[in-house]
Amino acid sequence: MEIPAYPEQLRFLSSKAANVVFQGGARSGKTWAGVLKCLLLATEFPECWGMYVAPTYKQLQQAAVPHFQSLGRTLGYAGKWKWNHSESWIDLPTGARVLLRSAENPDALLGATLGWCIGDEVALWRKQAYDYLMGRLSDPKGPRQAFFTFTPKGRGHWAFDTLGQPHDHLEIIHTTTSRNPTLPQDYLQRLEREYVPGTNLYRQEVLGEYVAWEGLIYPHFDAEKHIQPTPDVQRLVRTMAGVDWGWTNPGVILVGGLDEHGKIWLLEEVYATERGIEWWVAQGQRLRSDWGVSQFWCDPSSPENIAAFRQGGLWADRANNEVVPGIAEVGARLADGRLLLTDRVPSLRMELGVYCWKQRPDGTIRNDEPDKTMDHACDALRYLCMSYRAPMPFIQVA
Repeated sequence: MEIPAYPEQLRFLSSKAANVVFQGGARSGKTWAGVLKCLLLATEFPECWGMYVAPTYKQLQQAAVPHFQSLGRTLGYAGKWKWNHSESWIDLPTGARVLLRSAENPDALLGATLGWCIGDEVALWRKQAYDYLMGRLSDPKGPRQAFFTFTPKGRGHWAFDTLGQPHDHLEIIHTTTSRNPTLPQDYLQRLEREYVPGTNLYRQEVLGEYVAWEGLIYPHFDAEKHIQPTPDVQRLVRTMAGVDWGWTNPGVILVGGLDEHGKIWLLEEVYATERGIEWWVAQGQRLRSDWGVSQFWCDPSSPENIAAFRQGGLWADRANNEVVPGIAEVGARLADGRLLLTDRVPSLRMELGVYCWKQRPDGTIRNDEPDKTMDHACDALRYLCMSYRAPMPFIQVA
């Protein structure tokens, strides 16, 4: 049986190091390689359990499960393995068990005795999840290896200190998005247009490099502190949304609920490109049903879209689009802990780590104008936070 893989993937799949990192740009085939390694380990070491861990269950379902299904068919396991979807494990005909888990609740990683583990997009994890997982590798019947696949998220991230420098027990294999031969050429061309070669964002998301981001707008953002489990909806006294329009660039709806202590919880995001207004209206209607969103505060640059939301039965209005005051409001909430993220806003989380002030030609930082490269979810966040700061309009009911 032959499964095509490019050289960096092959190196990752054959590594014998105790800890192995496959670091690269987005869509470089890292998750596919991680799932294949998972199934190969389960075949080679049938008497022990292994664990595959994604950042969230949503990402597990969207990114990893399709690879498990396709590779399972290729390897002849489909129809022969037992897949318990409610308990999230797979028993292979060899006798091995693969536990499918997410890093969003680190405590859920405790309890298992593992022979090996695979961690996907570990740069989106909290450090505690990594520490707990590494403490599970004690089964003498397994290789006790840990494999990690991810796109770096800056030199200030814990992953840079822990997994960013090779040593005797850590092998780092680097790849780039363009190394993946399955990607269409127009996708790579789109990345060059959107991210622009030479920029920090291009170096991080396409070349898979660790970048020292200078002039961060929200330096107080700390994943360990600000990312928390979704709260009980009964605690929320009001739920609204910020909306940033887009077509080629992403459009965003960001839902935030205010609790009794004045904290805003960011509950869910819709982040998509090339979607018509009818699709966005349908998303707004769903979010109103799911979260009780009472108001949508929208980018004022497209009044026709606001009108379409209203025609769809949604309470929508122009958001306060003052950039620097909005940034100050978001920054203040991050600084004192009054703004918290759940695992359902991954694009916002990514943008918060790369959202920077513009640089002058001489390299100095302008503290009055953001770089507009990746600001779509951050714009929606500004609208949302400013709406909670402003007095609520009085609505008279006849």
